[in-house]
Amino acid sequence: MQDARFLTKRSSYGYQCDVRATYAHLPFQAFWTWLTGKDICRLEPRRPFDTLLSERQLWLQLTWSWFLIIISVVVGVADWDARGISWAAKAVVTVLCWLLIVNRTRGLLHTFHYTNHGASISNMARARWMGKYFMSIPIMHTSWDRYHRIHAQDHHSTATLCSSADPDEVFMSENGFRLGMPEREFWTRLVLAPFHPLAIWRHISFRLKENFLTCGWREILPRALFWTAFIVVAYASGYGLEIAIIYLFPLFILTQLSSWLQHTTEHLWFSEPPGDVSTFVYYGSVTWGRFLGRPHPGQQTGFAHRVRLARWWASVIVLDLPIRLFAFMQDLPSHDYHHRSPRVNFWSIARERAANEGRPSKFGPMAETWGLPESWMIIRDHLCRGRHDPFLLLAWDRAENARRDLPALAAD
Repeated sequence: MQDARFLTKRSSYGYQCDVRATYAHLPFQAFWTWLTGKDICRLEPRRPFDTLLSERQLWLQLTWSWFLIIISVVVGVADWDARGISWAAKAVVTVLCWLLIVNRTRGLLHTFHYTNHGASISNMARARWMGKYFMSIPIMHTSWDRYHRIHAQDHHSTATLCSSADPDEVFMSENGFRLGMPEREFWTRLVLAPFHPLAIWRHISFRLKENFLTCGWREILPRALFWTAFIVVAYASGYGLEIAIIYLFPLFILTQLSSWLQHTTEHLWFSEPPGDVSTFVYYGSVTWGRFLGRPHPGQQTGFAHRVRLARWWASVIVLDLPIRLFAFMQDLPSHDYHHRSPRVNFWSIARERAANEGRPSKFGPMAETWGLPESWMIIRDHLCRGRHDPFLLLAWDRAENARRDLPALAAD
């Protein structure tokens, strides 16, 4: 049941309204749920187990992803080899192919992520096999056991999230971010760090090591066989260069830029848990829903309204749609709820987040941002200005503790 004490929290940079509710009158609500990342329906919450896919559904997810990847590679290679087509037209086709390949290869990574959490299908032996051969090896992703240790154990733990023991925070440290950094350095690193040759090589070398050095021969052998066969077939086809440009360039380079947009806004990095706040509320305070959009201008009339509406639609097409496809695919807008309930399947996570929004939770109220700039300003304030409670969730927990202590104090 909804509880007013658990209403959604917003930052001082956010829209002080229910942004998703302003979309309610628009047709095709399923599309707006996908684009914004936030569901508008408040249904009854389900158990995580009830959100799991059947094996057939997981195969459909994988088939859809690989169909788009293969079609993109075929079209992209044909485009590069075609004669009588302008370079401008070829560039447009190439960029669209890159966009789909980044979307679906990172989609496979996140499907692997949920599968590793036990949040895809219930048969974990089959999940492991499918994850290895269809979500990990062909995109040179981390092996099952190594990923589980790095992610589920070292990142998801309430004891290590956003600490120096969190591998994801180590990544931020390696790119020069730290508590107390100057604002100018923050923005400079945010814009330039992913393009630094050392950062690019660090990412590629990590994938090479995780696939061919650190994961044990049972993992190394099939990975070496697959990638040897891939290189031989690509070379023998006579289209080796084109395949490298269309598939390997987005897989190893553009994916880094896509991941950067997501990763830098993912958590309140370099946080320190206060001693007077619940462990779980603190855990909930370092992550938030990262939705895409802005309040709809409404159903009015007049020239000024038409201008506002045109600007709104332009932002949807120019900002929201590309960012959703390039950087925030699948579950990522609702990543905060994944930390609260990691076994909810990604097909259902927007629905379950909406179902649980405003309900009592040991993690405290949910929080949300709309658009990347809001999240970046929150993290800027945290790292550079010493403002460590952007949604006032820590203050909320202290107030709740004081409220619970009042009867005892009155009795004394």
